[in-house]
Amino acid sequence: MNIGQHNNPKKINRFNLLLLAAIIIFCLLLIVFVAMKGPVNNNPLKSQFSDLQEYQQPSPDNIISFPQAHWPHKSFKHEWWYLTANLSAENGQRFATQWTLFRTSLNNRHWYFAHAALADNLVHLAEFREGREELGNVEIINFPFTAQIDDWIWLSSAQLLPAQLTYGTAQYALADGISTDLDVQLESWQVNLSLSSEQPFYLQGDKGFSKKHQNKNIASFYYSQPFITVQGTILWQGKWLNVSGNGWFDREWGSAMLAEEQLGWDWFSLRLNKDQALMIYRIRSLRDDFLYGSLMHSNGNIETFTNADIQLFGQASQSGDYPQRFTIQVDPIGINLTVNVLNKQQIMRFGIEYFEGMVTFSGSHSGDGFVEMTGYH
Repeated sequence: MNIGQHNNPKKINRFNLLLLAAIIIFCLLLIVFVAMKGPVNNNPLKSQFSDLQEYQQPSPDNIISFPQAHWPHKSFKHEWWYLTANLSAENGQRFATQWTLFRTSLNNRHWYFAHAALADNLVHLAEFREGREELGNVEIINFPFTAQIDDWIWLSSAQLLPAQLTYGTAQYALADGISTDLDVQLESWQVNLSLSSEQPFYLQGDKGFSKKHQNKNIASFYYSQPFITVQGTILWQGKWLNVSGNGWFDREWGSAMLAEEQLGWDWFSLRLNKDQALMIYRIRSLRDDFLYGSLMHSNGNIETFTNADIQLFGQASQSGDYPQRFTIQVDPIGINLTVNVLNKQQIMRFGIEYFEGMVTFSGSHSGDGFVEMTGYH
């Protein structure tokens, strides 16, 4: 258009009206299309893992072998390495800590992300890391097993254990001194742990094949190590503390997580005494809940339990809040427990919200442990 040429106001107004009408029609058609499709499934544990044809599925015919089980399994859609620990400081203060490294894939591209937290009975501090091997901030070495994402690292001296595990807000904690800023002191935290165990790994389900649904092909490969001795230091509210306690390691990989009618899960790891550890999970459903349990003995034996053996009840939540108390009964072995959450702030909010926190229990046995809850929001 030449600089001296003038526009016709009537043509411009007519064009604007036509454009506005087209936008309105498009929006109406979009609303109708969404309404015809029905409500969108807002549970990321379902929608994120819905297209499974290109991925390998767990099978009871596969045999779990070590140390290969510790290594990444990239033919499956997702997997995680997961540690929780109940700790005590020299002054008697109790802490709970969690470290989890996840891998998920899309079109054969693998994304790693890690969640970690440190909590006492009142305060919960959490942090997040993410990356890809191609970007240079993730490194997984099979032997000796090493898993590093940014400044967080699991460093084994052999297969998996013994190991050194370091995570937290290292940009503050590893400096020469601790900041004098009170807010920085309260928000900065660090965990440096030494992990060791003499016990074997425990294969869950049917020799490691762990079902998650009564009828559908939803399962994982799953093994545990609930007898881990933990020593180390933590930075908490501006002070370094020596800590010790018990750790629990879980390892899973698979390609599906929840069926359409399943809502989420409640998972418990409870150290009954120095020689027995109880694991229970319930996958909540609009139809039939799926329950599984195992009692692991320090001599390497494992007993497993199904829906018929387990009774699990949670205190009714209000407005979608997470339950704060549960009762667990496993009749074949005489277990009857009341489980209480110690800190209701222990919620992880990094894309997929879930509760991960320390509990105490009493009844036929007493002690401490962890609960994980998903699908309540």
